[in-house]
Amino acid sequence: MGRVASELVWSLLGLGLLLCSWGCLASAELRAPPEKIGIIGAGIGGTSAAYYLRQKFGKDVKIDLLERGEVGGRLATLAVQGQDYEAGGSVIHPLNLHMKRFVKDLGLSAVPTSGGLVGVYNGETLVFEESSWFIIN
Repeated sequence: MGRVASELVWSLLGLGLLLCSWGCLASAELRAPPEKIGIIGAGIGGTSAAYYLRQKFGKDVKIDLLERGEVGGRLATLAVQGQDYEAGGSVIHPLNLHMKRFVKDLGLSAVPTSGGLVGVYNGETLVFEESSWFIIN
């Protein structure tokens, strides 16, 4: 098959896929909601997916959240000398619009940062020390 014929075939195939997906999108609104939804993982991604799916489909859809560990994934609260500290993946970057919306939807509030640096001490030495340096990618 020549180059021109090959390009024509690919163009027609692309157009056909586009038209097919357009028809699928148009009919998607007419479908009944699913009866059951399974979500694997109960970290922030899985739990937020369950939350927003519940908002979209209502209480009549059964949502199963499957997690081998604890709900919350890397999110955790650590108690040190009677004071609770957020640990793990608890930093919400100002440009993460999905997390900002999730915080707003749940009626949570962000705690302002102290501006200091963080380190992890294992009883003998600092095993991790945060730096004020950053890399622009």
